[in-house]
Amino acid sequence: MGITEKISGAIASRSLTSVSKTTASTRYSSTKVVLVLVMVLWGGSFIASKVGLDSLYPVEMATLRFAIATPVLLLITVLFKGVKSLRVKGKDLPVLIVMAMPGVTLQYIVQFIAMTYTSFTNTALLINMGTFFVIIPSVLLLKVKFTADNTLGVIIAFAGAVLVATNGNIVLSVNLIGDGLVLICAVFWATYVLTGNKLAGKYSVLTQLNYIFIIGFLGLLPFYFLTPHHDIASLGTVSWASLLYLAIICSVIAYFFFNDAIIKIGPSQTAIYQYFEPMFAIIFAIVLLNEPFTICIGLGAILIIAGIAMADNNLKFLGYFFKSETHGPASGPR
Repeated sequence: MGITEKISGAIASRSLTSVSKTTASTRYSSTKVVLVLVMVLWGGSFIASKVGLDSLYPVEMATLRFAIATPVLLLITVLFKGVKSLRVKGKDLPVLIVMAMPGVTLQYIVQFIAMTYTSFTNTALLINMGTFFVIIPSVLLLKVKFTADNTLGVIIAFAGAVLVATNGNIVLSVNLIGDGLVLICAVFWATYVLTGNKLAGKYSVLTQLNYIFIIGFLGLLPFYFLTPHHDIASLGTVSWASLLYLAIICSVIAYFFFNDAIIKIGPSQTAIYQYFEPMFAIIFAIVLLNEPFTICIGLGAILIIAGIAMADNNLKFLGYFFKSETHGPASGPR
């Protein structure tokens, strides 16, 4: 091969590599945009839950939510992927159970019990610890690299989420039972997120989600029958509207794209974006429920956006003063 051919080959190779990196980067960025939209949908779940709980019991609402979401997701999967897509190996069922019980059944049951013991402030503070419970094992066990800016960003976003959720009224009164249960909830959700990519590449997101919903729903049923609940025929339009939003929008659609993000960008990076959830919840409350907008809410929103930008390597502060050779969790497409 002559020099000309070698040069042409090298240029072509570099061009293909450049196109490949650009495509991967675009896919990576689009996943993050979708993840933000998921947080918008889950932010709306606070309003739907608030309205629904005026006429439904907590465990009743959670159970009916997945009673609707489970068959809908199953139908979608069969129509678009076929019955064969639901086949999984028996050895993989424990992983799906580990995702379903903490991510669906225990998450709701324990959180509802906890809120009867502890204050809203404590709940808002401790439930947001879930992101730390994802990041710490990711750094220690999965060897995910976090720079000083990434770490500071997570802390800033956490502070913003707490400020938004509590409107600055941070008065803590320790309740060992309630606070302990909320922390357990945070660990449950972290377990769900960390386990989310264990079967990546082996089964589709739809396949995994079907088993998570079915197992989670079956786990909720005993609690449903053991606790107060209404005659389904007596439920009003508002109750059904809340349930449909929670089941179709927040469960079928949002859970799908959230699990897809865990696989594509990793558990720690996905968890960081959850700090957007309380911000969008407050925005919905201001627009739909005429909740007042305060300086604390505005400041909290700014901290959330700035913190996530730092954690996602889109904004640097400490990096300008301290040179770092490591890259954060969002240094490039996976």
